[in-house]
Amino acid sequence: MRLIVGAGNPGPRYAATRHNIGAMVADAVVARAGEGYRTHKKSGADIATVRVGGESVVVARPRVFMNELGRQVGPLASFYSVAPGDVIVLHDELDIDFGLVRLKRGGGEGGHNGLRSISSSLGTRDYLRVRLGIGRPPGRMDPADFVLKPFPAADRPEVELLVTNGVDAVDLLLTSDLEDAQNTVHTW
Repeated sequence: MRLIVGAGNPGPRYAATRHNIGAMVADAVVARAGEGYRTHKKSGADIATVRVGGESVVVARPRVFMNELGRQVGPLASFYSVAPGDVIVLHDELDIDFGLVRLKRGGGEGGHNGLRSISSSLGTRDYLRVRLGIGRPPGRMDPADFVLKPFPAADRPEVELLVTNGVDAVDLLLTSDLEDAQNTVHTW
C-alpha cells in the first residue's frame, strides 16, 4: 500500500491558494479515479482509496493546517502500514519555476513547515515528493503572504496544466521507478 498526501490548508478561504496546489492535485487524482473522499476516523483526514496503474493507493487530504500535517499523516501511515519510503507528498515549491513539476526522494524541507511536520511524524525525510512549482514572490513580497494568495485569474490555464501534470507525475511514480519517472517528468 502507498499513501499519497495532498498538502494544503483546510477550508474555502485557502482552496485556491498557491499553498494548496498539492491538495488540488490530490483532488484531481481522486476525481480521475472516479472516487470521492470520506473521513478517516482515526486520523480525521479526508481519504479515498483509488486504483492507479493497477495498484490500490490511499489518497489523503489532511484537514489540519499546513504546519500540522504530520498530526494526520503519521497516524495514516501507521494505520495502513505504509513505510515512509512509500509515502508520496504533493506540495507547493517556491524554488521551482511556476508550472514545472519535479520529483525527488528525501532532502531538506527548505523552510516548508508542512514538510517539516511530515518528516517529524514519519521520523525521516526519506519519502517521495512531487514538487509543484509556484515560483518566487515578486519584488520584496513575504513568501508567507505569497503562498497564501490565490492564483491570479490570468494564471488559471497554467494552474490547470500544473494540476494535470502533477496527476500524471503521480501515475508515473506508481508505475515506474523514481529515476525513470524523473527522466520523463523533468523534460515537461
